[in-house]
Amino acid sequence: MKVFNFTVKSRGAVAAAVGRDLANIQAAFPALFAKTDKFCFVTDGGAPKSLKVRAMTLFPAKKTEQHRYELPPSEAAKTLEQAGKLCAFLFARGFSRNSLLIAVGGGATTDLTGFAASIYMRGIKWISVPTTFLAQADAGLGGKTAVNLAGAKNIAGTFHQPALAVCDTAFLDSLPHAELRSGAGELVKYAMIGPAALRRTIQRNLAKTLSGDRAALTTCVTACAAFKLRITAKDERDATGLRETLNFGHTAGHAFEALAAGRLAHGAAVARGLRFALLVSARTGRLAPAAFKQLDSLITALRLPPPPAGRWDFRKFMTLVSKDKKARGAQNRFLLITAPGRLTAVENIKSATLKSAFHGALK
Repeated sequence: MKVFNFTVKSRGAVAAAVGRDLANIQAAFPALFAKTDKFCFVTDGGAPKSLKVRAMTLFPAKKTEQHRYELPPSEAAKTLEQAGKLCAFLFARGFSRNSLLIAVGGGATTDLTGFAASIYMRGIKWISVPTTFLAQADAGLGGKTAVNLAGAKNIAGTFHQPALAVCDTAFLDSLPHAELRSGAGELVKYAMIGPAALRRTIQRNLAKTLSGDRAALTTCVTACAAFKLRITAKDERDATGLRETLNFGHTAGHAFEALAAGRLAHGAAVARGLRFALLVSARTGRLAPAAFKQLDSLITALRLPPPPAGRWDFRKFMTLVSKDKKARGAQNRFLLITAPGRLTAVENIKSATLKSAFHGALK
């Protein structure tokens, strides 16, 4: 087990434990549980029972009162209504400011649980236990919590760091290939935005992660978690623009995901958002052809399935882009890439350029 400790202004010291076949987290982090009066496991209702059982063995029951709460599957959990229901559940059972929530599941579960923890009694502790490849590499880390509104992702949210993130790659053993490919969409993002050493690590292990190789999955999760937590420690609340680089590909990716209405996995949507960003970068003269070919080959290696059938409306895409929380009042705002590891934010790009990239990303 590797433990990453870092400090953020909002809550001081926080930690992340990353590895395989972890055990007895309470013994490893006794101070976190010393004054906890009760805790609640919050899980995805669609997750296999074996996964939930495995998560609970990480926190062996002693004298602390325990509860369990199931959310609706996946993105259906990320609503203000569901956050309110969870808070009401906690209140009815006497949860206090000394209580603790433990989120077990994918990014939707960690997002909703973290959000509820941030508003219940104006903030209680929570632990993130991401169980999908995508969540372990990205979504379950960093303390951004949110729910969706009016068909747009992550519009109502808070910054509320988990006291601890636990990434046990043993959870990934049973994931189907489609889930691994979805998570690899975020891996490719890190290869594009990160330093050369991280890029080399991902390039060496990308094919193996797609085949479910356990060592490769652990290596990539550890490397990506370390990078994201360093960024978070330096710019927790997107104040300097450094943390915004983690959103590369996500403005278009979130719009693709919304247009697909649940038929396109988040990681696959992000991968197409990355291709969109590469195409815009190249067609505006910011990314050289050789660099475009090098970076686009990472997306090609994912072997993405065709986008779901349906009418992909560019005007609706532009409406979603204009309402994205990162638009900051502009008609459109995208992170573009000029070279591996070098990004720049550009506003109000011509519609014709965006339309060409939109169709190119969906091929």
